[in-house]
This record gives sequence, C-alpha cells and structure tokens, in this order.
Amino acid sequence: MEKVELAGLATEDAAEAQTKGALHLYLWFAARGTFVWAVSTLILRLLPSAWVDRPAWTLLITGAISGSGLVIATLLFLRKIEQRHRMSALVSFVAPQMVLDAGVTVFFVHVLPNFPPDHAPLFGAFVLWAYAVMLTTAVIATRPR
Repeated sequence: MEKVELAGLATEDAAEAQTKGALHLYLWFAARGTFVWAVSTLILRLLPSAWVDRPAWTLLITGAISGSGLVIATLLFLRKIEQRHRMSALVSFVAPQMVLDAGVTVFFVHVLPNFPPDHAPLFGAFVLWAYAVMLTTAVIATRPR
C-alpha cells in the first residue's frame, strides 16, 4: 500500500506532486479543486443583488466566474502531468466541487442570499451541466489515439 505524504500539498507544483505517487497527485488536485470552488463561491456571494436579479445574468455571471477558474486551473495544472494520470486528476479536481455545489444548491438561500431564491434550480442545473461538459471534454481529450 502506498504511503501518502500530505505535507507540501499547498506549496508544491503538479510535477512535484506526481513524483510522490498517484494518490498524492489526486489529493493535490482535490485540494486545488476545493480552493477554486471556495473562491468562486465567495465571489458569487459578494456580488451585488442587482447584478443577479434576472436568470440570464445568473447564468452569465455564474458561468464566467466558475468557468474561468476551471479553465485557468486546468491549463496551469493538468498539462504538467503524465497523460495516464490526466483523467483521474481531472475527476479529482472536479469531484469535490460537484459535491460542494450540490450543498450550495440545497442551501442556496443561505449560501447565496444575494441571488433570488427562485434561481436555485437554475444555478444547480447550470453548474451540473458545466461539470458534465468539462468531464466529457476530458474523456475525449485523454482517449488513446
């Protein structure tokens, strides 16, 4: 059984995490995914209510904030690891965010009180769709050629 060293998860880069084993690498990506979720949720929480009063604005702003964090993190981290670990690393990156966003959807009025309460289903559906697109893209991009 592989020993997992958690020290350094916050300070090392993806290539260094990869040298410590697959499980360490996946924990590294899960930690980054949780951080991206926390920052994105905080930004959404701090938005003025007037910016998210219409469903279209909710979609646009949620997509821009969440999407930019996911794209930047993917470009910065994923390209530095071996091809055989990329799919599992991306799942490790996205899985904590999916679970946490499910909680945000359930407790929408408490977590995002600046959004209208009737936008909760729209928010939940949109973030689920965004994660599905990201994971589908990862499957296509990492398939053997």
